[in-house]
Amino acid sequence: MDTKLKIGIVGCGRHMFEFMYNTLRWAKPVSVVAACDIDEARLDKFTGHYNIPKRYTDFREMFEKEPLDAIICVINPQMHYEVAKAAMLSGIDVLVEKTPCLNTAQAEELLHIQEQTGRTTMVGFNRRFTSSYVMAKQIAHRPEFGGIHMFQSQFNASPYKSDAEFKLSHIIHHFDLARFILGEIELTHAQRISLDETIGHTQVGYTISFRTKGGAIGSIQSASILDEMYPMERLELLGNKQNIVVDNIRNLVYNRPQGYRRDHYKPYDLVDGGDALVWNSSLGLYPRFSYYGYEDQMVYFIDCLMNGKKPEPNFADTVRTMRLLDDLDRLLG
Repeated sequence: MDTKLKIGIVGCGRHMFEFMYNTLRWAKPVSVVAACDIDEARLDKFTGHYNIPKRYTDFREMFEKEPLDAIICVINPQMHYEVAKAAMLSGIDVLVEKTPCLNTAQAEELLHIQEQTGRTTMVGFNRRFTSSYVMAKQIAHRPEFGGIHMFQSQFNASPYKSDAEFKLSHIIHHFDLARFILGEIELTHAQRISLDETIGHTQVGYTISFRTKGGAIGSIQSASILDEMYPMERLELLGNKQNIVVDNIRNLVYNRPQGYRRDHYKPYDLVDGGDALVWNSSLGLYPRFSYYGYEDQMVYFIDCLMNGKKPEPNFADTVRTMRLLDDLDRLLG
């Protein structure tokens, strides 16, 4: 008798086909029994390549006919909302890629259904599992760091189809990252610029300031006026006489006071407890992991399902993060 979790795939596009599905190899074994996509050519390619026995073009039909334990859904915010809602009401657990909905009202509805049905849900804010950001949080919460006093981050992109889509796809990631590292934040100021726009081509930039209940202050810079081929992401955390810098996800530097070396003219020795600690993903190693956190995210989700644990971030986190987008719009008037 097959006791593996029965998983359904909803959305067989590029991200799922080229990357997301393959993260299952690191998790405990499951049975992927069905896949769904409205594009039959894409569905044929996906189910044929991954040898998935059942195929559907209607997710509701799949939920009705297949005895699924959980789904993995990667489409777009509007369909994430529709699919997650239908899955929970069908008694199915959900891992849905960010952003799981279009607005706060939808997020609150998803949370209500999650609480009503008792389903296990997780939202794919992968920055919470990104190697360098997890390390940065761990280091920043060491007593030696002296607390986080300032937070600065950047997350830029190429031009987007619309300002709303850009905010849902990019700014929301670093809102969630700030909440992950600092706890709840309150926006205090925001500025926006807009370059000349054409149909299907929007270039906007934001600087957003915030504070925390603990007294930390921070800023997020995010824009769709870059080329994504360039380094586009950065984080800096300031502690007491030390800082952590994460450059484009793959490099982390923890700068610590050098101590007694200041009184000597020969800086030849490494200072215990001082000097910089550096981490980077070696380009010489076979790339088993992406370091973007998708693998750890999948392992964590499947483990939670198998052991009756409730994962984070869930729809409660989504509500809090979506409300920050509302606050941003209010600040900009």
